[in-house]
Amino acid sequence: MHVYYGRRSLVQTAQGLSNLNNVTATWDPSSETVQVHAVRILRGDQVIDVLQDQSFQIIQRENNLESSMLDGRLTATLQPRDLRVGDILETAFTIHDTGGVLAPHQEDLVNANSGLKIDHYRLRASWPVGSPLRVEAAEPWADIQPRRIGGNQVFEIDARDLAPVRLPDDLPGRFRMPRIVQFTDFADWSAPSALMAPLYERASTLEAGSPLTALIEEIRAAQATPEARAAAALRLVQDEVRYLALSMGEGGYVPTAADEVWRSRYGDCKGKTVLLLALLHGLGIEAEAVLVSTENGDGLPERLPAMAWFDHVLVRAIIDGKPYWMDGASSGDRTLEDLTPPDYRWALPIKAQGAAFEPIVQPLLRTPGFETTTTLDATAGLDAQAPFTMDLAYYGGAALQMRRQMSAVTREQLQTAMTASVEDKNDAVKVETVDTRYDDDSNVFHILIGGKIRMTWVNGVGGGRVMGLPEVSVFISHQDERTGLLAQYKDQPYAISHPYMNRTSVRVLLPNGGVGFRLEGGDQTVEGGGYRVSRQASLNDGVVEAVRTITSLTPEITAEDMAQARTRAKAMVDTVLRLRAPAGYQATAADRARLAPGDDDVAELIERAENLSQSGDAEGALALLDTAVTAEPDNAEARRKRAEVRLYERDYAGARADYDHAVDLDPADVDAAVGQGRVALVEGRYPDAVVSFTVALRLDPTQTSALSGRGEAYYQLGRFDRSLGDYRALKTASPDDDSGLWGEARALGRLGRAEEARTQIAAKLKDTPESYAALDRLLTLGKADGRLREALPALDAGLTASPDNFGLLSLRGEARAALGDAAGARSDFDAMRRLAGGDSALMNGVCWSQAISGFDLDQALADCDIAAESGVAAFVDSRAMALLHLGRFDEAKTAYDQVLATLPNLPASLYGRGLARQALGDTGGQDDLDRAKALDIDVGEKFEVFEARRKTAQ
Repeated sequence: MHVYYGRRSLVQTAQGLSNLNNVTATWDPSSETVQVHAVRILRGDQVIDVLQDQSFQIIQRENNLESSMLDGRLTATLQPRDLRVGDILETAFTIHDTGGVLAPHQEDLVNANSGLKIDHYRLRASWPVGSPLRVEAAEPWADIQPRRIGGNQVFEIDARDLAPVRLPDDLPGRFRMPRIVQFTDFADWSAPSALMAPLYERASTLEAGSPLTALIEEIRAAQATPEARAAAALRLVQDEVRYLALSMGEGGYVPTAADEVWRSRYGDCKGKTVLLLALLHGLGIEAEAVLVSTENGDGLPERLPAMAWFDHVLVRAIIDGKPYWMDGASSGDRTLEDLTPPDYRWALPIKAQGAAFEPIVQPLLRTPGFETTTTLDATAGLDAQAPFTMDLAYYGGAALQMRRQMSAVTREQLQTAMTASVEDKNDAVKVETVDTRYDDDSNVFHILIGGKIRMTWVNGVGGGRVMGLPEVSVFISHQDERTGLLAQYKDQPYAISHPYMNRTSVRVLLPNGGVGFRLEGGDQTVEGGGYRVSRQASLNDGVVEAVRTITSLTPEITAEDMAQARTRAKAMVDTVLRLRAPAGYQATAADRARLAPGDDDVAELIERAENLSQSGDAEGALALLDTAVTAEPDNAEARRKRAEVRLYERDYAGARADYDHAVDLDPADVDAAVGQGRVALVEGRYPDAVVSFTVALRLDPTQTSALSGRGEAYYQLGRFDRSLGDYRALKTASPDDDSGLWGEARALGRLGRAEEARTQIAAKLKDTPESYAALDRLLTLGKADGRLREALPALDAGLTASPDNFGLLSLRGEARAALGDAAGARSDFDAMRRLAGGDSALMNGVCWSQAISGFDLDQALADCDIAAESGVAAFVDSRAMALLHLGRFDEAKTAYDQVLATLPNLPASLYGRGLARQALGDTGGQDDLDRAKALDIDVGEKFEVFEARRKTAQ
């Protein structure tokens, strides 16, 4: 075979000059020779013959020596003198190939892909008519066929303006081969199988008196079962024979004899394979060599048969009818049970009679390739620094790889690297120790980290402080949609890392023996995007144990399945495992130490307080901020920080005093002005809120909190036109924030411009059909003007886009209930209940949607009871709504009293209590109704069903 290469390259930049300043030709001297025809520089009309004054240097360059690979190839190299930007470098040479051990077989793979734009590409191949040579080209040339010219078949490609091909990283391998042209004279895949068979048969036959015979008998005597004997033989080949790829001369295809491999104690994949075959055959175990492609296995049987596709060989053994894929060139395998079939997809057995491809079936993994185990010792208290240990465990081949890498790192370097890695992810972590351990028997490498961490316990909805364990969150795996330059591949499948398993374990030792603590979230399993994510969690004897396992399910999924995974992932709610402390948790001495100011200055006290506030410890934050304000009464930052915490704790008077003081110190303090507005808003002082937010907006016209707050204040004052202006300004300032659209549509509805609101909503739903804000406003408009049924298609479209969207299910359930579709409403509420999984906050959502709809009230009350067990005032309010609809007015009033004792300005509870009092004959109920309406002019919307039924009943 003779292959001519001609190339012209235009030097356009200085960088291009450096890239083109070395002309090379590489060949295998055992079967190839190279003939250089020309090296020229074209400069305008001038043609400079580089070879007239320069000649090539011949070197033997082992490019992969660091990977223990010797190929013996030679390289001719030349640096053209005086090559300039603007020149065209022309090269031409021919590689003459005798075929070597494969002769007289002929094959070639031509790859026309390049990282550079190709102005003109031409490929021409010819062979005698009657030759068995075949050709097959990938897109965009798949339709080109050879044609007869005289006594030859000729195949030609002539293409221009070939841009570099950009492929998605997650595209399966069989789709990653554009512009590939295959030539071969093999009739089918059995031909290369049969061609290699005598080479492997000869190399795996032991010499007379071979020392391997004694080793075989030692293995037979030491191991009782065929599985154990096969594992021992594999470990011998992996551990006792060093890997060294020998591709020189015929070594690229011809294996070194098994006895020679053992004598030299090194070998490549071929040599290790024949050595392993010799051992297995000596032990009476059925085994054969198989050819594989480590990079291009996907779709391999559909391509033209060629040896060039293969880059590896291993052993397939059959024991009790079960195949085991054994790779002597790998490392760390200990038992056959732990062997993982490689992800090469297809294997071609080497047999004298030839063979067809065998699929490499990849069952789901049973053990992880990597595992993280973290233990937190919180026995000293929730706010005390907790000692922690972290074990990063690597299994199988990854274990040996990590062991080799760590052997080149000093203990100090390891300590520095791991400390930076862990502490950069969490400021609350301080690493103290780092160590490593290797378990030879199990082939597991451990990186062991120890230190202290300040845990994040926040004030949780439902009473008691809560700590999330995000490390064991469940999720639906998904990959981004292919857009832009990759959009042409959006309908192609997505490749999945398979087989794959990763496990994360978290263990928490609790204070006070764990009495009163409880877990929320519990066991969950979800599948999507090609993976299963499962979590098991328990709390026993004061110890929390949670394990999350991620397992791949398949090598690839369709684009449609991936789109569904993206949608489901977007709609997933509450997947974090939470640990809730008892509401009456008694602080330990270590907990109380967090309140001591010590010798910290005001700046340090503020920083400590902010950390405590972010972790949900308002009490500790206030204690430190009180100290800071006492030390420096006119410190504006301390005042603002304390005001924020006071506002969160519903100490409105205290928050107002601190914000006022900050404004007195600096009238241009935007944050303080916004704070004043926020306090006024929650207290129902809407004129004051308008003033404060207006001051903030004069100082910063794009302040989104001020725009939103003033829009709300204007709305409650009945200034709907001004409210509309602020919400539209909010949409402009923060287009990704749906609160602007929500407020705009609400104001338009009040202004009698419902159609204009519907137009804005439709525009939003066109781009984002699952927008809760848009659909919520559409539902409200429909209830107001009797066009509720028109909202159903939009709600259906939203749930098609986001099937498990809890909020959208609640909206559609309410709409269906209002329209008399009991079965449809019940289906939606059942779906919400299933998604809630007993979580109190989500169960409150189920309870509320049914209660305001007056639907399935007994079931609604049962759901409310689950939510209200937490004692959260807002959840008790929902339960009161259900009791109100059931006509249990005494119980409803009692529940509303309980809520208002904690949240005296909650409009819904004031309105509900007013209705309950009126139903009980208490004329003072009107006072509650008036007060509720003064706080929220829309408060009556949620009671429309109750009031309509009450009026009908009377």
